[in-house]
Amino acid sequence: MQQYFTDIVLRKGDILPLEKDILHHLETVLRKDEAYIFRIADKEGKIFFAHLLDKKNALIEEETGEDNELSFEVTAILSLVKPEKFEWALQKLTELGVKRIVPYVARRSVIRKAGKNTVERYQKICREASEQSHRNFVPEVTEYASFKDLPKYLSEVNLLPYEKEEVSPASLDNHHSVSFLIGPEGGFEEEEVEAFRELGFTSVTLGKRILRAETAAVFMMSLLSKEDL
Repeated sequence: MQQYFTDIVLRKGDILPLEKDILHHLETVLRKDEAYIFRIADKEGKIFFAHLLDKKNALIEEETGEDNELSFEVTAILSLVKPEKFEWALQKLTELGVKRIVPYVARRSVIRKAGKNTVERYQKICREASEQSHRNFVPEVTEYASFKDLPKYLSEVNLLPYEKEEVSPASLDNHHSVSFLIGPEGGFEEEEVEAFRELGFTSVTLGKRILRAETAAVFMMSLLSKEDL
């Protein structure tokens, strides 16, 4: 069933004026008429069933009571790689439950500056992936970050997947927040790794094979989300 998001708080019985992009998707893409039932998540993360009343409004019906979020918050600090790979990672991280994504400018990042509306495009990708995966919230995508910005994105547990490490990630029981930092194409320089460790990151292995940056991001997020099954 199709899901959308709204930035207001909903209650059963509300008449909701639908945003233009939602109406366009319902009418032009899905070709749905009045009385079509869909899902909509509000500002508080509550998901409701709703149906079209006319070409502008929907009636809010029962709340689903679903909680499709992880029980702990995950921040993915993702070094910038080629746009199509980065955007693929955004989509998959969102489907797996990430709370926040930080585009990171590493020394070897092939992209170093945000273009016009780039972060807005990233946020749209996450919104669409959240709709598809029936999430309660859309992950936040921050502005581009550099090393000096990292302290504000630290969590209770901070992990650095690193190809020269042999220690596996430990259990995350009783932790409420986790951050992980993924390197760019070509990996981090050793000086960068040491600086991350001094900042509070623990380096861990993701196995014997060398993974592409976008693969490592999704694999790391999969390991974390497994903790919540």
